[in-house]
Amino acid sequence: MKTKTLTLCALLAGVVSISTCLLAANSSHEVHVAKDSSVKGHDKTFFEKAAKSGEKEVIVSRAVLPNLSNPEVKAFAESMITDHTAANAGLKSLATSKGVTLPVLESKVGEKWVEKTKNADENYLEEMISDHKDAIDLFEKASKSEDPEIAAFASSTLPKLQHHLATAKALKKSH
Repeated sequence: MKTKTLTLCALLAGVVSISTCLLAANSSHEVHVAKDSSVKGHDKTFFEKAAKSGEKEVIVSRAVLPNLSNPEVKAFAESMITDHTAANAGLKSLATSKGVTLPVLESKVGEKWVEKTKNADENYLEEMISDHKDAIDLFEKASKSEDPEIAAFASSTLPKLQHHLATAKALKKSH
């Protein structure tokens, strides 16, 4: 039984390693739009910025989570991971349906957050406040897109982003 478990773990580690290498080899920092896609320039910009922003929230939150000291801030970081992973999946699905390939954000974004610092909670909350203000602006503009599916996605995501901003502000105030 132990041998099967170890073999399975080794196999899984190999698959994850290969997947990571393939992802890195195929990563791109730009949005690619299929020639037959009807996506316009401002919607292309939305896809690019939303993908990078959403992925950044997940990477930063995962990186900083072990260094956070306040249980409420930790819970907030966990919700950032959960909520933004779901939103990122929705964005990717929408992008795929529109013939758009989203950029992949380098994991280096989280490097500075891995280090344990005295002010990890405060710095993280400040970053989330700043990022969510920008995201709300981006999604408010996209909610007015001429493409009804892009507008609907942006409109349906806005309340969650606004909730994240309000929560981060409240945590910062009480911290």
